[in-house]
Amino acid sequence: MPPKAVAKTLPRRGGLFAGVADNLAALMIGLKYFVNPRRFSIYYPREYPELRQGYRGFIILNKAKCISCAACARICPSAAMKMIRVPVPHPKEPEKTVTKQFPVINYQRCIFCGYCVDICPTEALYHVNYHDIVYDNLAEMFWDLETFQKEPEYRTALEGTPIRLVIHEEYGLVKIPVRGAEENGG
Repeated sequence: MPPKAVAKTLPRRGGLFAGVADNLAALMIGLKYFVNPRRFSIYYPREYPELRQGYRGFIILNKAKCISCAACARICPSAAMKMIRVPVPHPKEPEKTVTKQFPVINYQRCIFCGYCVDICPTEALYHVNYHDIVYDNLAEMFWDLETFQKEPEYRTALEGTPIRLVIHEEYGLVKIPVRGAEENGG
């Protein structure tokens, strides 16, 4: 039988005045950074961080490459992928159909770890360099087979300018517009 849990109370340090002093100290730190002239914001969507090569954005399926191995669904740590059965034409006899399994994804659960992309033996799954989509309801976050094969519309690139965040020795983080953004339509 497991031991019974006992709740311990911590001794109070300095009473009420120490608690008030700690809270005031925390508020002063916040106020100091609030009035700091070197703070900055990214004015999203007019500006957005440049996403580098290898960024793990949305996952897309290339159905033609999928061999129905289900490795992606088995390795998913958040159980965001599952396999569904779909009738497809028989490869040798087109008038007959066979049932084949394909993955679908639930973006309510996906943590963008990329394990499914890494384990896919035929590279049927791949990441796109995008992650910003707004949904009207939770049901839209479940991508069926048809939606899972389409890359999402990359609206941010049409609305803003990509920026790169660089660490400057004197000023800290500094925003630098990415060169060629205007030439590429961004």
